[in-house]
Amino acid sequence: MTYANANELRLFLRHPGPFTPDETAQAELLLELAEGEIDDVTGQSLTRSTDTVILDSPTRQDPWPNAPGTGSFKLVLPRWPVTAVESVKILNDTEPDEVLVHGADHDYTWSASGTLTRVSGWWPTRDRSVEVVYTAGHDPVPAGAKRIELRMAAAAWGNPMLLASESLGDHSRSFSAEALGMSLSEKDRKLLGLYRART
Repeated sequence: MTYANANELRLFLRHPGPFTPDETAQAELLLELAEGEIDDVTGQSLTRSTDTVILDSPTRQDPWPNAPGTGSFKLVLPRWPVTAVESVKILNDTEPDEVLVHGADHDYTWSASGTLTRVSGWWPTRDRSVEVVYTAGHDPVPAGAKRIELRMAAAAWGNPMLLASESLGDHSRSFSAEALGMSLSEKDRKLLGLYRART
């Protein structure tokens, strides 16, 4: 599901009357392409969803490299804002996985910014060692991102053949993907940077 829908694009275009089935299909495709460009910049979908991820724990960055434990006590989830964490497991190859308990007096806590904090210990440093089931994203999608998607789709709507230029003399044409309107301005990129995924 895209950030905006076909009817919202119709209203944005001030299109008279409802879309035909073909126009609806075209609108949905253009909105999907525009959303893809936005997601490429942010590094994440902005729509709220529940995901299962398997993470590598970062190397510890504390001043006691010889302290007990092997990893960092902070683990960053790829998507945010986080609204719920359903489960966290330490994955093991030779023994049963360890299911952690949430709580300040238990195993871990989490923040809306997407940080899991180990309460009394460190995350392991093995690759693909932590499985997290969590819910993140926006509901509704931020108005700024939705506006950018509608603007990009509207620009493409006016030029469905991707025609960049045309001269009548020798009747030469040139085509460009950028002419589709699926490019972001620096202002757009700056705004979308507010929603960039954690790395």
